[in-house]
Amino acid sequence: MEFVFKALEGIFSIVFIICIGFVLSRRGWFDEYSSALIARLVTAVSLPLYMIVSISKNFDHNKLIAMAPDLLLPICSMLLAFCVGKLCSRIFKIQKTRRGIFCTNFFIANTMFIGLPVNLALFGEKSIPAVMLYYMVNTVFFWTLGVHNIVQDTMTDFKDKPDFFSQAVLKKIFSPPLAGFVVGIILVLLDLRFPVFLLNSFQYVGNLTTPLSLVFIGIEMSKIPLGEIGFDKDLLLGVAGRFLVCPLCVLVLVPFISVTALSAQVFTMQATMPAMTQMAIVAKTYGADSAYAATLSFLTVILGIVIVPLYMMLVNLYL
Repeated sequence: MEFVFKALEGIFSIVFIICIGFVLSRRGWFDEYSSALIARLVTAVSLPLYMIVSISKNFDHNKLIAMAPDLLLPICSMLLAFCVGKLCSRIFKIQKTRRGIFCTNFFIANTMFIGLPVNLALFGEKSIPAVMLYYMVNTVFFWTLGVHNIVQDTMTDFKDKPDFFSQAVLKKIFSPPLAGFVVGIILVLLDLRFPVFLLNSFQYVGNLTTPLSLVFIGIEMSKIPLGEIGFDKDLLLGVAGRFLVCPLCVLVLVPFISVTALSAQVFTMQATMPAMTQMAIVAKTYGADSAYAATLSFLTVILGIVIVPLYMMLVNLYL
């Protein structure tokens, strides 16, 4: 059981930082402008630099090419989870202004801040390549398909929504974080490296991403009277999609897509992680329902304290 407690340290850290944002906001440290500023700082500055550094440090040209075939399982499982989320949003009549966040939560997970320490505790350093592979697919899908769906939430005329490849939507989707990710991939493929002093600077600024995102969630949660948090179907089905549908999509496809046993285990664990913390940031940036996104993120983190260890034991026994 020691590996379970070690892995949970990441979740406890997240809860602690969210509580800092919550308490400070309740004490009047942050106003609406502060919240918007944090969202903009993360989206436009720290996260793009974080993308460049994380890709450059964890991959090289040969490793990226060699691992490319294993990309098929996370790609197919996330697309399947996305389709299930879309279907559920219509069947269960999720509020139209929340459907993008709801669907994104089905197929996008917190694969780095929580996913990495969980997999390290469970499988050791040999799991890092598979962790990063899932992280890559998760990142690309979030900043393209996920952001597209969240942007759709902000459009009041649902009959005349622009197509995915329309200029208006592409401008919002091709955000600074996605640009940072693309730059990181290009640098790896061309075997190029920034000077050390520049990479170190990127690292310092990029390290602001996770704590600022979590403080932001705390700020958003502080605006919601805790006694008035409605555990309605939108919230409960969103949680079910995150912890049940996403990992099940991986397990369903494992017999049909050939990957190593370790990759199957890591991909399953990555799919069970809580919601991506940047989801609330994006919702705030584009004027979507950031309160719903923050509540969903916070609730999945809290429930992850119980659910993630359960999946860890199941994966360790049966996969």
